[in-house]
Amino acid sequence: MRIPDSLAPLFDYGILEEVVRPLMSGKEAQVYVVVSGGKQCVAKVYKEAQNRTFKHRAEYTEGRKVRNSRDQRAIDKRSKHGRAQDEAAWRSTEVDMIHRLHAAGVRVPVPQHFIDGVLIMELITDAEGDPAPRLADLGFDAAGAQQMYDRLLREVLRMLCAGVVHGDLSDFNVLVGADGPVLIDFPQSVDTAHNANARKLLIRDVDNLHRFLSQFAPNVRRLPYAEEMWELFQQNAITPDTRLTGRYRPSERRANTHAVLELIQDANYDERKRRESLGLRGGPPAIPQPQRPVPPARNGRARPEPPGRPQPQGSTHGARRPPRDSPRTS
Repeated sequence: MRIPDSLAPLFDYGILEEVVRPLMSGKEAQVYVVVSGGKQCVAKVYKEAQNRTFKHRAEYTEGRKVRNSRDQRAIDKRSKHGRAQDEAAWRSTEVDMIHRLHAAGVRVPVPQHFIDGVLIMELITDAEGDPAPRLADLGFDAAGAQQMYDRLLREVLRMLCAGVVHGDLSDFNVLVGADGPVLIDFPQSVDTAHNANARKLLIRDVDNLHRFLSQFAPNVRRLPYAEEMWELFQQNAITPDTRLTGRYRPSERRANTHAVLELIQDANYDERKRRESLGLRGGPPAIPQPQRPVPPARNGRARPEPPGRPQPQGSTHGARRPPRDSPRTS
């Protein structure tokens, strides 16, 4: 077939030898079957931002930073250079996540090259050696669907142990190879240490897997596996071999915000003392204290301000009115 323009540089570099055929087109990228190093692989070519249909991207990119501070400032300002760097970071996230998950034992395609925004990776095949189908394209009986669901829960658990949540997991992002399910598509994946939406995305991922199961086993009720996983993860009590029970009771303890504010004030106080001992000016800002509201007026007479509160400039509040001039007599 004709070589796509996006893949032409990889032929010049000697990375690719042949483009066999298009494999699939998704909301994020176009995927081709190619030959690299004498064997068939896949080449994932990311679509331009204006041609993608991924929604609520900010939910996934929260907490992501680039190493170059100049690039990070440009990204924050949404300048032209910043948008280009943000786009590059979105694409490179998938490569970083695949390497991280592969090292953690999660079943993902093995990455091989990432050049000029094109990702070359392992071609997942079925028992006949053909490209593996998506989970959404297969049918199951109730027992087979339950077995697949359990295996995917185990992969989600391994991902969480590596500090990663897929963020868009469903039966459309799972390939069923000869050796079982393989997870794909990670540009939107989030790092649990930097994204406050990680728990919500984890619950949504597991709910999507349960929707797959309910197609073939409609009587299986939803169990809070995601909530249980997250609770164990927060307690640092989760491992890839953790056995999930499906039992979870949300904590009824209320957050002690007053104690947190006191800790912040103590830390700021220590920092100011440290800077003063070094002869440095400034320091962390003090935590503002809540102000007592001014009591409302009664009978047309306003109450005085609380002691110590400065009066607005030009205000006559609280001042005595000068005596009225007496009328002149003739």
